[in-house]
Amino acid sequence: MKSAKWLTCAAVAFAVACGGGDGGGETTSGAGGPKLDTAARQAEWAWLQKAQRDIAAKREELTSLRGESANGAAVAPQIDATNTEISQLSEEFGRRLAEYINADPPLVGEPMRPEQLAAMRMKSGEDLAIAREFIELGGDYRRAIDILNQALAIDPDNAELKAAVADAEAKRYMSSARFAAVKRGMSEAEVINALGRPLIRNIRDYPEKRVSAWFYPKSESGEAAGVFFNAEHKVYSTDFDAVRAVDAGATQQ
Repeated sequence: MKSAKWLTCAAVAFAVACGGGDGGGETTSGAGGPKLDTAARQAEWAWLQKAQRDIAAKREELTSLRGESANGAAVAPQIDATNTEISQLSEEFGRRLAEYINADPPLVGEPMRPEQLAAMRMKSGEDLAIAREFIELGGDYRRAIDILNQALAIDPDNAELKAAVADAEAKRYMSSARFAAVKRGMSEAEVINALGRPLIRNIRDYPEKRVSAWFYPKSESGEAAGVFFNAEHKVYSTDFDAVRAVDAGATQQ
C-alpha cells in the first residue's frame, strides 16, 4: 500500500514525501524523512504544539499593533519586528511539521490514526490562518482559495476548511446587496469592515483631484464596483457599475 503525497499548501515551504511508514514500533520513517524513536517523536510533537500557540499569540499581538497604528500610534518598528518573528517561526514550524507528517505518513485508502489526524489538522489550521491573512490583509481571495483547496485535497473531511472555502467563494465577487452597506461619509476602516480590503492593485490614487478609489470585482469578466474617497479619506461617492465589461482589464480578482 503506497502512502499519500503531501504537498506545499501556503507561504511556508513544506517538504514533499511519500513512503511506506508502517505506523508502529519504536521508530517511524517515511521516504526521505528522518527516523524518530517514540520519545523523539513525542518531544517533536510537544515542540509543534508550543510553536503553534506562540505563532497564534504573535498574530494576536500583530493585530493589536495594527489597530494602534490605524489610530495614529507610531508602532511601525514593532509591526515590522513582529512580522519578522512570525515569518521566522512559521517557516521553522512548517518545515518541522512537514517532516513530522512525512516521517509517518497516512496510507492511501486507510483511515488516519489519531496521531496522524491531529498532525494533519494542525497543518490545516495553519493553512486556514494563512488564507485568512491573504484575505484580511490584502483582499487576495484567489490566493486564499487556492491554499484552502490544496489543504482540503489532503484533509477532505475537515468541516472548517469546507466552510472557509464556501465563505471565500461567496465573498470573492461583490454583490449589490453587500455593496449597499457602504454609505457616504464612511471612513476607510468602516468600508473595510463592510466590504473587506481590496487588492492593492485595485486601489487607484488621483493626486491631481486629491481623491482615491477602491475597486471590488463583481465577476471574472473584470467588472467592478467602486468606492471613492476624498482627501479626508471619507466616502464621497459609490458606483456599483464603476468598471464595466469594456474596461475588464482594469481590475484583478
